[in-house]
Amino acid sequence: MRAPCPASLIIAKQLRRPDGCRRGRAVRYNKLMVRGVSWWYLVVDGLIIEIAFLAAYGIRFTSGWIGAPLGAIPLNDWLVLTALSLPLWLLIIALHGLYYARLKQAFGAELGALTHAVAEGLVATIILTFAVRGLPDSRLALLIGIALAWFWLAGYRWLARCFLLRRPRAAVIGNSPVADYLRRKLAASSTRFDLAGAFDHAAAFNPADIDVVFCDDAQAQALLLALPENPSALDVYILPAGDAISTAGVSVATMEGIPTLAVKSSADLAVMRRIKRAVDIIGALVLFALTSPFWLVCLLGIGLTMPGPVFFSHKRLGLFGRTFRLLKFRSMVKDAHKISVDLAEFDDKYKLKNDPRITAFGRLLRKLSLDELPQLINILKGDLSLVGPRPIVEDEVAKYGPWGRLLLTVPPGLTGLWQVSGRSDTTYQERVDFDLYYINNWSLGLDLLILLRTIPAVLSRKGAY
Repeated sequence: MRAPCPASLIIAKQLRRPDGCRRGRAVRYNKLMVRGVSWWYLVVDGLIIEIAFLAAYGIRFTSGWIGAPLGAIPLNDWLVLTALSLPLWLLIIALHGLYYARLKQAFGAELGALTHAVAEGLVATIILTFAVRGLPDSRLALLIGIALAWFWLAGYRWLARCFLLRRPRAAVIGNSPVADYLRRKLAASSTRFDLAGAFDHAAAFNPADIDVVFCDDAQAQALLLALPENPSALDVYILPAGDAISTAGVSVATMEGIPTLAVKSSADLAVMRRIKRAVDIIGALVLFALTSPFWLVCLLGIGLTMPGPVFFSHKRLGLFGRTFRLLKFRSMVKDAHKISVDLAEFDDKYKLKNDPRITAFGRLLRKLSLDELPQLINILKGDLSLVGPRPIVEDEVAKYGPWGRLLLTVPPGLTGLWQVSGRSDTTYQERVDFDLYYINNWSLGLDLLILLRTIPAVLSRKGAY
């Protein structure tokens, strides 16, 4: 029996798959895999690169579209350059891992690796022209060639994902908060994995026809002992067990050859919050100026159609659990809390689709999301951020389970992932998962993406009621 390995060293453990384990079109692909290498991709990449260089030569020198004052480079010389460059290109692409276990990473990650590989291939070709006397040197032709090569290589890989290969089958082992969260995410159809099974303990795990395993670190040694001597092709990823942690506050670091999670210092997190706060103030002032005409329309509409106060406020939890009053334009009748409604209709939704307490003008405000304009005041006061998790009430913290304390480490937002992903048409659990994803992946780039998606989300009015 094999000796157990330390869990901290079991990252992406690779084991060979015996022949004949897959079915359908995946079997056809596996016959082209030798010791984990996608030889079919290597051959097709070589053909695509050669065709790209030949097409670049035609566009530059024979099409007549681009003038060549110094005359055309002889085709034979160009073919020699491409023949000498091709092994370098394929070696660089291989070193980026694009011929090994490819579909177990997201297409975005594969595209990023491909972009780096093509750029390095260009540099290698340029160095080759300096190193070997007599090779042609046409910078424009080379630029056209790498542009075509990148586009065609990326397109081929995308088509292969769509039509040639099935998604990897994944299993989750463990019952920690992290494992529970990942299990829900993999069960969604939008992920790149098919969730094939979930197990509380490694002893119950069966590796048959499984490609990827995500396992709590507490179960890692038991998993290795439970695996047969000749298991299927299996990638093992270790999850941090125990209490829930936020990956937004940690980064991966290698210390003395051992992979570790480095916790960001309070000073680093404080700088990140200051940058986010500066962006919030500038953004809120710009939005306040742009939406000022709508404020006047809302004030007049509420005053003329809904006797009572113009604003509605409700106590919510902010950063570090501090309470604040969330402001909105009032969309319900006066004393709406005294009107009884059928709470069963709420189910796990956040709002009623046909709430009898909402006035006609209030329904218009909600459809256009104008009732949330006063939250710009909350942003300027520091209660809210432009982007963040939903502002929740105190009773909701318990529904987040062990993640509740993480929810309060970032300020709630005027908009967020759940608002741009269906709003009130999402289930409560989906909203929780959207918030957790944001907390664990926060960056200024993610904030910008959510802000850009907010505009079509508001215009579509999906889930706004």
